Amino acid sequence: MAAVKPRVIILIGAFWPGHESAGPNLSVKAMCESLSDQVDFLLVARDRPFGAAEPMVANKDWRDLGWAKIHYLTVSPRGAEGLADLLRETPHDLLFVNGFFDREFTIPAMLARRFGKAPRTPVVISPRGEFSSGALGLKNARKGLYMALVRLLGLARNVTFHVTSEEEEADTRKLFPNNRIERITNVRPLFPLPPYQPGNLFRLAFLGRISPVKGLDVALEALALVTERVHFTIYGPVSDPAHWARCEELIAALPANVTAHRDGELTNDAVPHAMAGQELMFMPSRSENFGHAIFEALCAGTPVLIGDRTPWQDLEAAKAGFDIPLPNPVALAAAIDCLAAMGPADYAQWRAGARAMAEHFVAGSTARADMARLFLTLTGMHASPKGKRA
Repeated sequence: MAAVKPRVIILIGAFWPGHESAGPNLSVKAMCESLSDQVDFLLVARDRPFGAAEPMVANKDWRDLGWAKIHYLTVSPRGAEGLADLLRETPHDLLFVNGFFDREFTIPAMLARRFGKAPRTPVVISPRGEFSSGALGLKNARKGLYMALVRLLGLARNVTFHVTSEEEEADTRKLFPNNRIERITNVRPLFPLPPYQPGNLFRLAFLGRISPVKGLDVALEALALVTERVHFTIYGPVSDPAHWARCEELIAALPANVTAHRDGELTNDAVPHAMAGQELMFMPSRSENFGHAIFEALCAGTPVLIGDRTPWQDLEAAKAGFDIPLPNPVALAAAIDCLAAMGPADYAQWRAGARAMAEHFVAGSTARADMARLFLTLTGMHASPKGKRA
């Protein structure tokens, strides 16, 4: 008899066909692919990109992706429609949710469980950096109200938190000192090194959501101080129109030696070659629990210029980029000028250093085994040759 594997439902609202959360998409996909021999994964996501009026995919049936099954739901102002019914009608051993403050999937699911509308299976919440001081400071009134509701109703009771860095673990421990917290980095395999061709001037790119936490405004303020000739490409969806309006004002005020333009979203498959076509990935994010865009750039052999509140540290010593305390536009501009003024031979060492850092991360990662252990432990199961649940 075939072994029985635990069934894990993953709520990840911005999964394909939307691209606005490309990092978590890639992480979840890699995790499911690597553990599909031990766990049956069922993904639930919205049926259209954020803000779209029409669905991009049918939302009535489960689809087989090979490494997981997926079900898309329509999202209304009250959250994902039919989510409680789906959780109640779909047998599962564990619920894995992405984001603590997500109004479309996480909050409705936790309320449904609390009031008996969905099964109270074990829950793992991956907050995705939402508990950092930089992230908590954004829309803090709404977040504070929900935190009060969480405590009042006991929504986080017996919840396990999955974090990916020491800093995120500390942030989570401050808010939930009595909960189980598992620090396991993301499952991220290497992709083949894309080809690199130097351009006529120094090229930088921003890759991420256009929102205050990602720091596009900080990047543009720093670029205004750069003395070398550079071109800045902005990749990513506009999550905060007011923030983008401010960034457009900063772009209009850039000096003549700096040009910048937004090139929309990148599909996940296009990211490696797009990053390899840059001399520097510039994303001074106010906080990253992992930094998928950072990993993508390093994997493409492109140095990165980032803030110091990410797991990617000591970049300059490794000739992989710079991690600089924020805000510091003068230091950020100096780092750009330093790389832009390098000759080809010296700069080639930095591209090699970037790729080497990505390779070192993957070689030392135990994420696959650690995530398997977490799922099997929480569900009280193992892959038994008799097909029994442990």
